[in-house]
Amino acid sequence: MKNILFFAGLLLATVCLGQKYSGDSWANVKANGGKLTIIYYEQPGLIYKDAATGKMKGVCADILDDFAKFVQEKYGKKLELNYAGQEQVFPQFLSITQTTPNIMGVTNVTITDERKKILKFTPSFMTNPVVMLTHKDAPTISTTAEIGTVMKDYSAKVISGSTHVKVIEKIKKDNAPGLKVTYANSGGEILKELSGGPKFFTVLDFTEYIDATRRQLPVKRQSINFGGAEELAFIMAKHTDWDQPWNEFMTMDYKKSVRYRKIIVDNLGANFLAILKY
Repeated sequence: MKNILFFAGLLLATVCLGQKYSGDSWANVKANGGKLTIIYYEQPGLIYKDAATGKMKGVCADILDDFAKFVQEKYGKKLELNYAGQEQVFPQFLSITQTTPNIMGVTNVTITDERKKILKFTPSFMTNPVVMLTHKDAPTISTTAEIGTVMKDYSAKVISGSTHVKVIEKIKKDNAPGLKVTYANSGGEILKELSGGPKFFTVLDFTEYIDATRRQLPVKRQSINFGGAEELAFIMAKHTDWDQPWNEFMTMDYKKSVRYRKIIVDNLGANFLAILKY
């Protein structure tokens, strides 16, 4: 009974948190113009607020600007991009988007079948490889099997609620049954701690590794192949109609355009463009 009451209280809290945001439906904007309300989970290179100007920057921000222009050109309606708030805890970011109609959640959310059951996704805006990172002084490995031997005294840390949790769980099951796993709210939090030199490894998006190299953090990318890159998209509640214009806008032609390629290079660099899959 106590567990039931606890989870009921958690759901109620999530619903209440979602109520702090509201937005226009696409049907209303299509008829009268209006705003797209956006909440975001900060991700360097993808979506963040510039400290000097207060403006939103990154791949996602540039794509959203292009989307507003698309609405103006195709439907003749002015679309205001309303960045309503930043959510700093990833599972909370997902829950608020899920329970709040007519808002868009913007960050590097991976499209999965499990998440499709509770969320709507835009078409993928980018692919992103998964990487394993350690402190620069950690031993170098090339297979996950070595985690149970060469790195047997290491623990793991991963973002709570991310798809990387399953990656870590598989590593533990297959290669290191005694692996201790802890959780963090963000990649930035993990990278800050990892820079201090403790014996743990993490699994993050390649974009986080780019941020770490730009900031010259003392981290090392291990040469582990985790398979195909993840498909990233923006998210919406199931009961929203904003998926209609996004399906029209986020096409393969757009992602192969000169404009899109410039967005990637400007925010993530030419090296990232070279590994990008369409």
